[in-house]
Amino acid sequence: MNSIADWMQTTWINALALNYAWTWPTLETLHFIGMSLLIGAIIIMDLRLIGVQRVIPSVSVHTLLPIAFIGFGINLLTGIIFLFGDPNRYFINISFQIKMVLVLLAGLNALLYAVKVAPAMANAGPHDPTPGLAKAVGAASLLLWAGVLCFGRLIPYLGTG
Repeated sequence: MNSIADWMQTTWINALALNYAWTWPTLETLHFIGMSLLIGAIIIMDLRLIGVQRVIPSVSVHTLLPIAFIGFGINLLTGIIFLFGDPNRYFINISFQIKMVLVLLAGLNALLYAVKVAPAMANAGPHDPTPGLAKAVGAASLLLWAGVLCFGRLIPYLGTG
């Protein structure tokens, strides 16, 4: 891991992150905006998925998916720059490691939704009760993303080596 961190510190991405006074604060702001887009869309979609506000058709709520993808993309890009900017800090940080595992699990949960839940719900009426698996996937998504938020916020405070 040390050789990867050493290489990351020699890249132009590291220089971009560290050599300009406004880069890091700008990245933090963009990361927060991306997180707001992602989590805002996820909360609405997942709450509807677990059965809240069934008066709103689930198909309508899931039109927020592109907003969630945009937010995730912004966070992925800014997060990579953060990682390149200070790899030795992030690689050893238990909060960062847990956050990344939770992001991976959230991705697998989204894959489960795409493969099993979405096709099953495609034939359902707009106000039909939500199937059990859909509720479980929605609840898991809410918990996983809440964990991502919490552990991401704890990176500066926990497990800094």
